[in-house]
Amino acid sequence: MRKEIRSIQSFLKDRQLDAYLVFTNDDHGSEYVVDRFKFRAFLSGFTGSAGTMVITKDECCLWTDGRYFIQAERQLTGTGIRLMKSGEPGVPTISKYLSELGKQIRVAMDFRIVTASFVRSLEKACPEIELIDEQKLEDQIWTDRPQIRPTPAWFLTPAAAGESVPSKLARLREKMVEEDCPYAFLAALDDIAWLYNMRGSDILYNPVNYAFSLVSRDQAILYMDERKLDKKGRRFLEDALIEIRPYERVYEDLAAVEGRILIDEDKTNYALFKAIRDRKSLPVFPVTMMKACKNDVEIRRIKKAHLDDAVAMIRFMRYLKTRAVRDGRTEITLSDKLEAFRRESKDFLDLSFDTICATGAHGAIVHYSATPETDVPIQKNTLCLVDSGAQYRTGTTDITRTYAVGKVSASVKRDYTLVLKGHIALASAVFPAGKTGYELDMLSREPLYRHLMDFRHGTGHGVGYILNVHEGPQRITNRIRNAETETPMTPGMVTSNEPGLYLEGQYGIRHENLVLCVEKGQSEYGAFYGFENLTWVPFDLDAIDKTSLNSEEIRWLNDYHETVYRKLSGKLDPATRKYLRKVTRPL
Repeated sequence: MRKEIRSIQSFLKDRQLDAYLVFTNDDHGSEYVVDRFKFRAFLSGFTGSAGTMVITKDECCLWTDGRYFIQAERQLTGTGIRLMKSGEPGVPTISKYLSELGKQIRVAMDFRIVTASFVRSLEKACPEIELIDEQKLEDQIWTDRPQIRPTPAWFLTPAAAGESVPSKLARLREKMVEEDCPYAFLAALDDIAWLYNMRGSDILYNPVNYAFSLVSRDQAILYMDERKLDKKGRRFLEDALIEIRPYERVYEDLAAVEGRILIDEDKTNYALFKAIRDRKSLPVFPVTMMKACKNDVEIRRIKKAHLDDAVAMIRFMRYLKTRAVRDGRTEITLSDKLEAFRRESKDFLDLSFDTICATGAHGAIVHYSATPETDVPIQKNTLCLVDSGAQYRTGTTDITRTYAVGKVSASVKRDYTLVLKGHIALASAVFPAGKTGYELDMLSREPLYRHLMDFRHGTGHGVGYILNVHEGPQRITNRIRNAETETPMTPGMVTSNEPGLYLEGQYGIRHENLVLCVEKGQSEYGAFYGFENLTWVPFDLDAIDKTSLNSEEIRWLNDYHETVYRKLSGKLDPATRKYLRKVTRPL
């Protein structure tokens, strides 16, 4: 076990504490964070984006979800850290584990990087727990801890955003009146970015700025590092009547507010939560829901982004299947090749996350990320899973395709097709208004269930508009805490459709498109919704077992591929156009 963990255990004994919690959070409850907040990765060596460590005087445990089980097992080998596979039979939750340490336990953590919702659930499970705010320990242990590097902020015009900042503030204030809250506090970085039509690059691949915001019925305050703003940015905010204050002043200001503040417990850190005297939280924060339902301008531009992305993906598909092995490409250099194709678009800004390029057995690691130590050449006669996306000036993309490189076996084709059947079932769904992703999730898994197989991740997540590739509040999942608080699918939401299958030591399969929730019609039973595809990239016909598809599924696939050809053929050079015609041929 690392000496830094032993130092924390000595700290616990000296202070008569029972446990110290290490989170994968920043002050805003962000999913992805800058290096400064990767203390858990520093201590454990586990680099997945989700995970919480509990260090006691006698042991160290790390909880993570099914996306990272294989990766965590490998990275934690030899560390002395006990892996806790969240959600698996016999594995206690963090709250349950802590409760078994005793009734009146003393637990330390940094209140700034733990969400209020986590602490409240912990207090509910362990009523007699004593929580200690320990904000300096990480700096003492991690002596060369990275600093946050401010990056320039930039702003969308109303023509690009589809709505002005004053209009968005007016809509938020209407919700504040409805909830009888004279104030609203925003901590989620993507909510703030959306509300102020502001973008940045403080977090890699996430076009956001580190900031907080406090909105009253006649004032809007943005707490951020003013070095991020040039003259144009200052003028933009001044014209919208936004006041700028220093980032750290938010703690002082919130403590001084008299009046109820509407907050998001899932994004507000516990230190800020404690500073607010009168607060109200909703299952879904109003701005989060507004952001999720894209307006007509956003939808039109998102569709353009996906067409630009499809051009790069089709060129990549051709290269991978005809030249990559011959050229000696590895997982990393193949990822670089895909990025190069994307960069040729004049609207390209950045990737939307680290490309997952996984050949053979690496595909079974759900969120595999090639490193110089794990990088291998692309293998022939197996599958290559590529999960990637980009940020364009017109929108955010996220797509997964699994390709047969050379010939694959009948059993591989069967598995590939089973996952495709689940994808088609969800893409084709028509459902009454009010249905949630939890209720739709079964459609994507049923073909696998028939063969006693499944996958350990959600089927769908929301996607932002020139924003985070993962956003809420909607999701398509078979694991939830409370069905009553799940957000229904609503027209304008952009969500991923990505069932998968992962056979450890063999291969992984995932098929992901982004879909737009749209109205399908009305009847005496009310409104009905469905999905419209946004992603237009071929599935690999070389890996499909046609005999496993029924006539409706074949029709769906043929129609999809014909639409791909129609939308993209005019954007490609003659040789790539000819290739596209081949790979979109009818089954």
